Amino acid sequence: MALSSIMTGALLSANTSRQIAHVQHATKKQMDGHAGVLDTEIKLDSARGGDVTKKKEELEETQKKAAELAETTINTLTTTNEDLKKASKEDLEAQRAEKAAEKKKAEKEAAEERIEKAKVATSESGEVSDETAAVSTEGTVLAGASIDIVSSGITVSTGAVSEPAGKNVDVKV
Repeated sequence: MALSSIMTGALLSANTSRQIAHVQHATKKQMDGHAGVLDTEIKLDSARGGDVTKKKEELEETQKKAAELAETTINTLTTTNEDLKKASKEDLEAQRAEKAAEKKKAEKEAAEERIEKAKVATSESGEVSDETAAVSTEGTVLAGASIDIVSSGITVSTGAVSEPAGKNVDVKV
């Protein structure tokens, strides 16, 4: 199954976010490495009796920036995850709507086919057929002529005389 435009856009965005998170993580690793070097220098300089205040300030600043960068990376990945979930839901809804539209179209086509089959067909012998019963018509069938079709077994009683019940049908040939 091909990816929808919704999912394609979401995946491209997620890939970009992943690349940004990768760069952020690499930068944080460099900062952590620098912080480790500073920590070691501070220990060595203080053992020698040197001034370490500037290195301690730099270490604190580096650790603070590394922590902020880690938080930014987590926020980037969290947002990306939420965007992918949202796109997945939208894609699922779009697929459901598409399937419903296809089903409705198929039902409409099936109904049209049933209507076409149910139309009254006229044979050369002057017999009208609806695929379940054939009724002989008297005379010639003309385009748009009205034909009374009498259902067998149904009669209308108007007192002393029973008359067959008919149905007026317009036949177009």
